[in-house]
Amino acid sequence: MVWLREAAGWILLGTGLAAFAVCYFVFLLPGRILEAGALGLIGVTIFRGGTHLLKVAMAAKAAREIDRQPELPRPAAKPLAMPTMVVGKPTASVVPGRGQ
Repeated sequence: MVWLREAAGWILLGTGLAAFAVCYFVFLLPGRILEAGALGLIGVTIFRGGTHLLKVAMAAKAAREIDRQPELPRPAAKPLAMPTMVVGKPTASVVPGRGQ
C-alpha cells in the first residue's frame, strides 16, 4: 500500500510540473496571462498534493522500520548532586586570573 501512495505522489508531481510547462510555453510566451494564472494555480495545487503524498509514504516506511529495529538498553540514570556554594571574597574583575 505504501508503494501505491508513493507512485501516486510521483504521478501528481509530474502532472504538476507538466502543468507548469504548459502554463509557460502555451500561455505565457504568447502573452495570455489570465489563462496562465488559472493553470498555474491548478499546477501548484497538484504539485503540493504530490509532495504531500510522498511525505506520507516516506513516513509510513519509517514507521515500519521502527518496529523492526531492536530496542537498545538504556543506561541507569545517576542521581544529580547538589552544587556546593563557595564563599570567598569578591574579586575586582570578571576576567579570570585578574583582580586577585
